[in-house]
Amino acid sequence: MSTVSIPVQATDLQTAEQLAQQGLVAGKNYPGLTNLCALDKPLKQAGAHSHKKNTRKMTDQAREKRAKAATVAPQQVFDNLYFVGNRQVASWVIRTSEGLIMIDAMNTNQQAKKIIIAGMESLGLDPNELRYLIITHAHGDHYGGQEYLTERFSPRLVMSEADWRELEKPKQEISNPRWGKAPTRDLSVDNGDTITLGDTRIQLAVTPGHTLGTLSLIFPVQDQGKPHMAALWGGTGLNFGPNAERLAMYSSSAEQFRLLAQENQVDVFLSNHPTRDNSLARMKQLNNRNHQQTHPFVDPDALQAFALLRDCSQAQLKKLQASQ
Repeated sequence: MSTVSIPVQATDLQTAEQLAQQGLVAGKNYPGLTNLCALDKPLKQAGAHSHKKNTRKMTDQAREKRAKAATVAPQQVFDNLYFVGNRQVASWVIRTSEGLIMIDAMNTNQQAKKIIIAGMESLGLDPNELRYLIITHAHGDHYGGQEYLTERFSPRLVMSEADWRELEKPKQEISNPRWGKAPTRDLSVDNGDTITLGDTRIQLAVTPGHTLGTLSLIFPVQDQGKPHMAALWGGTGLNFGPNAERLAMYSSSAEQFRLLAQENQVDVFLSNHPTRDNSLARMKQLNNRNHQQTHPFVDPDALQAFALLRDCSQAQLKKLQASQ
């Protein structure tokens, strides 16, 4: 009996398509993640060149118009969790019995002052109670406002060792002239470390892929006193280009973090970009819900977001291998 030989490339492409479809089905509740599964689009390396060009052309009036369009009202999302970002990037604040923990600092000192701090104060949070600022990864849209926050309110600044080393290089992997100043080394954490402040314990996981030291977090939240567990994925985009090693890292990190989230009975998926986790839509739902309705951020299938991240990054890897 004769057999038909199937080219390796065809097999890899079929596997890629199957994985991408599997990821889309798993993460159907998180449409903001689905572009990771788009095999018809090239993986691009992010950089500063286009930003420099756009910055030169943009007038003050255009910048003001864009900033207004990005505006999102600050909001209390859980009893102890607050959103103080804009449409492009999130800053989350966790209230504990002994002070505040902030996750990410947006792009610039101006955003830190006019969006983060102004938002906190409008929600009744005292920025002088800020004790920790956790930077999820070494990209300036997450650390750019740290200078204003650290000089004004003196929180301890937390980042992974790998990403501290990235910022200490003469030239970073990704940069942008519009970002604020990079932080200087403060607290370095590793996979499995925790931060405890008062009644709140945050578990830290190093999930390399988006950067080599991306931090993802698991922490408790409450809805009208009812406990839930939230998992925040620290770096979403595949913006490191067609890099097989990084894609493999990303997929492995997503699976390991999924297992950790499962162990901790996570039922809330969060991101540091509000279009990724549907925060914008869910905050609107939260404003309109009655006391009988389930909290819109609470999802018994929240772990499926990590299945999408795992499968679709693996699909991109298979596609890349097929092209080589």
